[in-house]
Amino acid sequence: MIGSILKTTRAATFFAACLAIILSTFSGTQASAQDSWSLRISEKEGELEHTGDPMWSKWLMWDIGFQRMVDRNMPYIEIMNAATSVDPITQFHLTIGDNRFNFAPVTGSNLAVVGSTTPGAVVTSSTVGGLGDELVVNFGNGGILPGQIARFKIKLGVDPSFAATYAASFGTSLPDYRTVLFDMNGINVYDGFKVNNSSTDNAAASVVFDTNINSNKNFFPDETVANGQFFNNNIRSYSQTDMVNLFELQGAVIPEPTGIGLAVIGIGAILFRRGSRTRMVA
Repeated sequence: MIGSILKTTRAATFFAACLAIILSTFSGTQASAQDSWSLRISEKEGELEHTGDPMWSKWLMWDIGFQRMVDRNMPYIEIMNAATSVDPITQFHLTIGDNRFNFAPVTGSNLAVVGSTTPGAVVTSSTVGGLGDELVVNFGNGGILPGQIARFKIKLGVDPSFAATYAASFGTSLPDYRTVLFDMNGINVYDGFKVNNSSTDNAAASVVFDTNINSNKNFFPDETVANGQFFNNNIRSYSQTDMVNLFELQGAVIPEPTGIGLAVIGIGAILFRRGSRTRMVA
């Protein structure tokens, strides 16, 4: 009888120790739930650097229509790691949205080029799959630390299978990020200007934190844009005004998975069964 009690006690002690270790691990991982991030995208890096400054906004607005077309084909993305985060951001993912397009090199083979306003950022880039429909940007030198930002330029290309159809409607103009990553004003201009109010076919962005925790995947909404008639080959004249656009997404980590809780239950079940067999033998 005494032996049975001792065996049961040892089993309970072992379970308590395992539970303490698991809960300690869980608590450490749960702290990463504080991690959050944001994305901003604009055709002008200056708009990201000087947001809300009316003098900068006015100066950036008065470019020529051709230059704006080029800029909207190669927008700047800003990734911010929230000051309340506890982990650095080491990787960024962005899907193309309209899969008739792709992420093309900005210079040479570089799919992402660091902006002049965040020269300390270190990035390497690649795509997932053979069609370049998902961009992956890795942040080196420790990643984007809490409270820091990184800005980089990307470029959009047309898939070879869609190139002839695109050229028939838009000539040699460059695709606008507002028509590829989402449907500007809810209109898909590449399908006969059809109204499309769903965001499920838009680009989705996510990040990976240093603890290998993936953030939630955020889809761009179909943004409302003033002067939406200026895009691709619809270039404005110099006498017409067109405000520089800036769009933002907010993100956080995925809620903690239940795998740890299942592990606790599993260990408890094993030890309970072992304890029951011990009492039966006694």
